[in-house]
Amino acid sequence: MHRDSIDRTGYRVRRRGGLALSLLACGAAGADGAESRFDVGWLAFGDLYAVPAYHDPDGEDAMGLVMRRAYLTLDADFATHWFGRLRVEANQAGAFEDYDVDIDFKDAYVGRDFGEHRLVIGLSPTLTFDLIEDFWGLRYLAKTPMDLQGLPSRDTGIALRGPLTADGRFRYRVMLGDGDEFGTDSGDGVKTMAAMSWHPDSRWTVDLFADYEVLPGPADRTTLQGFVGYETEAFRWGLQYSHQDREDDPALELASGFFVARTGKRTSLIARIDRLLKPSPEGDTIDYLPFDPSAKATMFIGALEVRYNEHYALTPNVVVKRYDENDAGERPDTDLHLRLTLFIDFD
Repeated sequence: MHRDSIDRTGYRVRRRGGLALSLLACGAAGADGAESRFDVGWLAFGDLYAVPAYHDPDGEDAMGLVMRRAYLTLDADFATHWFGRLRVEANQAGAFEDYDVDIDFKDAYVGRDFGEHRLVIGLSPTLTFDLIEDFWGLRYLAKTPMDLQGLPSRDTGIALRGPLTADGRFRYRVMLGDGDEFGTDSGDGVKTMAAMSWHPDSRWTVDLFADYEVLPGPADRTTLQGFVGYETEAFRWGLQYSHQDREDDPALELASGFFVARTGKRTSLIARIDRLLKPSPEGDTIDYLPFDPSAKATMFIGALEVRYNEHYALTPNVVVKRYDENDAGERPDTDLHLRLTLFIDFD
């Protein structure tokens, strides 16, 4: 949600383990002799939106006010090396003018630091785009490309990360997800994930990621992804390419780039382009920014972020999705989303 990273591997990892694992961690903490600390925070974001043009007549001219997400978070440092997180998500329905709210767990995990290496057990951010989401830093405005296209943002399992070299320029992340359907957004099958990032200096990040997911049915999934990013005090940009082979199902393939520039003490200009090199497999089931599933598409996001202080940001933004011709030789109508997005962060 915000750029609260421990390193360029994404959020401070917090995963499922639930009450039993928390009690276990507390027990271990007691042996350590350090005092436990608990912090409670919350954040929320939503849109005042209008859709003057849309590929499906049923969604055209939709207008409304939607709270896309709200989170209540409990962070714990059980001892010198033990930590955990329990986060609950309120998720408003993504269909236009449908305002039902679901509440479920988003993160539930415990972890331990071993020097510069970190072990996490439970429900926590997947490695598919944890680093990219941290670099993008604008989850409240839009999900990262693979997240937007329906890949789960969380997995239940065990993860380990840390430096590969003494200078920290090369870092690794590995995770095994068990496919347990727990919380709001978990993986579908047993998934093995591995990533390596290279940080030649404080400005550059290069990341390579691969995973293999064994699904309950006859078809499995394989994902390959590359990302490069550059950041200074004045601006940051990132480029990525992702391909997921879904065997019997249509593949997911995309390229994306974004640029964020500080234009003042409290303002930033934001631009992003996502290019779907194959039609969106999830298509019209995507929340808030659906795609026509029959055609390749290019999505443009333009925004001006205005931060009133560290807790509040108001961001007028425009999202345009333009389609290629589909197999029937027809071009779906262009989508136009006009949004005023409010972000409140006390996390």
